[in-house]
Formats: sequence, C-alpha cells, structure tokens
Amino acid sequence: MILRALIFAVLALACAAAQALDQATLGELAKQAASGAPAASAEIQRRAESGDAYAEHLMGLMHVSGQGAAQNDGLAIDWFLRAARQGHLPSQHNLGVIYERSSSELKDPDEARRWYLSAARQGYARSQAKIGAFHLDGVGGAANTDEGKAWIEKAAAQGEPYALYRLGMLYLEGRGYGKDPKEAARLLVRAAEGKDRDAQYRAALLYRDGDGVAKDSEKALHWLRAAADQKQAEAEYLLAVVYRFGWLGAGRNPKHSLALLQRSALQGHAPAQFDLGLAYIDGQVVKPDPQEAFGWLVRAARQGHGPAMEYVARIEAKLKSEKVK
Repeated sequence: MILRALIFAVLALACAAAQALDQATLGELAKQAASGAPAASAEIQRRAESGDAYAEHLMGLMHVSGQGAAQNDGLAIDWFLRAARQGHLPSQHNLGVIYERSSSELKDPDEARRWYLSAARQGYARSQAKIGAFHLDGVGGAANTDEGKAWIEKAAAQGEPYALYRLGMLYLEGRGYGKDPKEAARLLVRAAEGKDRDAQYRAALLYRDGDGVAKDSEKALHWLRAAADQKQAEAEYLLAVVYRFGWLGAGRNPKHSLALLQRSALQGHAPAQFDLGLAYIDGQVVKPDPQEAFGWLVRAARQGHGPAMEYVARIEAKLKSEKVK
C-alpha cells in the first residue's frame, strides 16, 4: 500500500511538472503571438481546439487584447467559457470582467456576479475581491457591507492588491470598521506596491495631505505618477494640475500638463473635460478653438459638472440672443 501511494505521488508530481512545462511553452508562444508571429498563434489555437484549458484561456486573452488574434470580446467569451467549464479559475474570473465592464450588449452584471462567485468559492483571490466589491457597492443586488467585508478579508489575507485597496478604503471611510487612518494607509500603500492603480492614487493623496502618514511630497508625486502611468483618470487629472502649477516639487511643465489633461478628459473625467474646455478658450497652451472648447464643456456638463453646466448655459443664452438680433 505504501509503495502504491508513493508511485501515485511520483506520478502526480510528474504530471504537475509536465503541465507546468507545457504552460511555460504556451506562455512563450503567447509572447511570440503578441509580437505578430502567425505560427505561434496557429499553434495556440490548435492546442485550444484540442481541449487544452490553458490554451483556451490564452485564446481568450488574445481576443480581448487584439494581440495575436482579432480583438473580439464575443470570441474571447467563447474561449474563456471552454476553459472555465474545465475549472480554469482565471478564465472564470475573466468572464466576470468582460460581463462587468463591457460597453456593448455583452454587459451583464448578473453573469459577472455568477462567474466571480464561482471562482471566489474555489479560493481565487481576485474573484473574492470582486465579489466582495459587488456586495459593498450593491452591484447585481442590494449592498451588504458584512458580506462584502467577509470576501474582501479572504482576498486580502492572500495579499490580493485590489482587496487590500478596498479594505483600506473601508478603514479610511469608517465603513464596517472603526475609522483608522493609519491602518487605512498601511493597507493602501501595500496595495499601491502591488500595482493597484486606484490604491496608488489614494496613496498619493495620503502622502500629500499627511492622512495616516507623515506628509511627504516626494512620495506623493511618486505614487501619483505611478497611477497616471497606469491611466488612472483622476491621477492623470491631478498630475496635470501639479505640472501646471509646479506643486509637490515637480516643477512647471505646461505641455506635459496639457497631455495629461487630454488623456484624463478622453477617459471621461468631467473635471478634466471642463479644464480642457477652458484651455481652448484661454489659448495659453493650445491654439484657441471655440468649437473644441464648447464640445469639452458640453461633455463635462452632461455628467453634471456644475461649473461646466453654467458655462454651457451662458454660451447657449448668448448664441440665442445673437440669433434674435
């Protein structure tokens, strides 16, 4: 019996080693496919069509990114579903991501919740963090702080950055826990170090304001840049302001400020859209353009930005009075 158990153990280890080696091979093929190697894409697809779950997962990623295959969220879902039904947890999570974030008819909060919950129940930390956030934010159902906390804590215990960020925010806001700026800062900085871009933005604010940490302009600027590099819209906007006025020891850089403002505005951040509209009116950094200015002000106004709404109302009133004349 002992010999048989040893044989099974050796076989299991050998199988795991072979699987790891095969995944490493597929990972290398994925890099080649992303670089535009058709043979690599074809080999991944061949393996996926033969039922290899990891290859199916890679096909899904390729269709999401448009690297190595045509960008197509519908096809990505098809491949992720194949892998998910074989128990591949990252694919189950990615189904949740697509169903949650899609801007098309694929958006389905209920399906997102179902797939996140499936992976979360099997211990997948990223999905535990997401299903926790769904409970906290009331996505796909009523908000439930206690249930959200429970899932967030499980994911945070595994060091999952997004969970650390959400847990830090609960301590910062005093929601579900006693308000504790120092504990919030500890968690948010850990999440920032784990490359969560929202945590990086929050860490910048903490160091700027001295909230739970000692004030430190250098660290504030570091985390603000890190978040902006990951295209966090609020960070891009704040960094644009920092470069406009030379705050945090950054020095004034009007051109870089404008570029960041445009990036944030294009992501739909209303304050950036408003400021960009003003920039086209003032014409200090860009060439004055009344039509471009009005367009950005309208975008901000449609999101309920108060000053933008006032500007648009005044402009429209002026245009009407000129027509009457």
